[in-house]
Amino acid sequence: MLTSVPVAWLWLLAAASTALSSCLLGSWIPLRKFRIAYPLTMVTGGVLLIVVCRVSGFGLSEALVMYSSAHIGLTLGMLPQRKWFKEVLERWRRGERTDHIEVPRRHLAFLVVTVVAVLLVGFALTR
Repeated sequence: MLTSVPVAWLWLLAAASTALSSCLLGSWIPLRKFRIAYPLTMVTGGVLLIVVCRVSGFGLSEALVMYSSAHIGLTLGMLPQRKWFKEVLERWRRGERTDHIEVPRRHLAFLVVTVVAVLLVGFALTR
């Protein structure tokens, strides 16, 4: 279904999902290094995903849909961890130890389930 959409729209979807993910996660983790490194890492990973998909026989449209789906799933999956990020950052800025603070398992489970579910929906929409 999404593979019948012109590729220009899929590039726009990929750019919008990257920008939205970068802005939201950058506001939840307000560190300058993170705000610079996260988008660069995600775009590099996207380029590698496109290369691997092309080598494996998948088209560009399938790769772009999966890239966008991964960003959407990651952003939605990180929603419960916003307060946790801010708490750890505040403690870190005050000079307190933060290595003993662990992410709640339910947050990690939600992240994994959300990313996998959105990727499966993206995969279903490409067929």
